[in-house]
Amino acid sequence: MRFDDFELDYARFQLYRASKPVRLEGLPLQLLMFLVDKRGQLVTREQISSQLWSKDVFVDVEQGINTAIRKIRRALMDDAGEPQYLQTVVGRGYRFVAPNATEDSIASPSAETFMVSPEELGRAIMTAAGLDPENPRATPNPRYNKSEDPR
Repeated sequence: MRFDDFELDYARFQLYRASKPVRLEGLPLQLLMFLVDKRGQLVTREQISSQLWSKDVFVDVEQGINTAIRKIRRALMDDAGEPQYLQTVVGRGYRFVAPNATEDSIASPSAETFMVSPEELGRAIMTAAGLDPENPRATPNPRYNKSEDPR
């Protein structure tokens, strides 16, 4: 998908500007792809929540959406007051409004083919943070070494 200087490459899970990669984390990138797929349509906060987080994930969804939107706007250098790409519909949701968004004529796989499920993303984040995804309440103790246990 191309709009202005940007290219959203679903296959590589990457946003580019003038052929250079733009740094955008996984969750905001997934949200951008979701909004672009629904371009021109109102996407409610409830739709975003169900798309990005499963029902059994306990996060502050409102804050998560706000943070993801802010990161997308920063990556696109978009202004919430005078949006070129991402329009806020107060109290309802968001709409991707780039007037010149076009899909590449080369058939590319859909975003769903390459999207990571919220559960997989959550497990990867927890693992990277040193937490056990199977037991998230267990806290790692970096000073505890099993081989030094006197038992």
